[in-house]
Amino acid sequence: MPNIFRKITRLISEGDVRFSIYEKYSYLLGKITTNISKVIYGKRLSIQSPFKVWGSIHFNIYGSGSIKIGKNLHAVSAPKRSFLAMYTPCRLTIIGKAQIIIGEHVDLNGTTITAMGKISIGNYTLIGPNTTIVDHDGHVAWPPSARWTDLGPVSEVVIGNDVWIGMNCIILKGVKIGGGSIIAAGSIVNNNVEPNSLYAGNPAKKIKSFIQ
Repeated sequence: MPNIFRKITRLISEGDVRFSIYEKYSYLLGKITTNISKVIYGKRLSIQSPFKVWGSIHFNIYGSGSIKIGKNLHAVSAPKRSFLAMYTPCRLTIIGKAQIIIGEHVDLNGTTITAMGKISIGNYTLIGPNTTIVDHDGHVAWPPSARWTDLGPVSEVVIGNDVWIGMNCIILKGVKIGGGSIIAAGSIVNNNVEPNSLYAGNPAKKIKSFIQ
């Protein structure tokens, strides 16, 4: 009992009781809703255990495509759990026969991933708050009348192992990000990224290489 009292006293004096309660509630919510989504989608949604999800990830599979996620997923999808994000839940969306493949030990934080073809993310990759990854344009560019009916070109996105993508980034179709690289906050990536490098800007350009 004394240990319990010490923990309570330390929480009151050093922490935020409301946040502690909310964190546990959002974690429970994430675990329940993720498992419900796995039941609903069956083989089309595979998530290896263990995983940690705070809040509810919005899984949307419109068609016969699939989402595959390796073990030790760490996903923040709750309004108060992230200290940097404006509230944006994690959204993983499949259109048609597309695939989203996420490796092991991947961190998502208010991340939006939408695939019409294929998007893959390697092991031990960190993705900062409010980042969007998409493998298509959403609408064809020309002629204007076709923008209402044609979703435009699709091109695979490949993100390697050990990549760190900062907050508020946009990763566009056809991009390959080499392992070990960093994408600085607020960058828009529309071309390939070399491994073990820092890229920043709009459009993102190489700033430095970490290996000389």
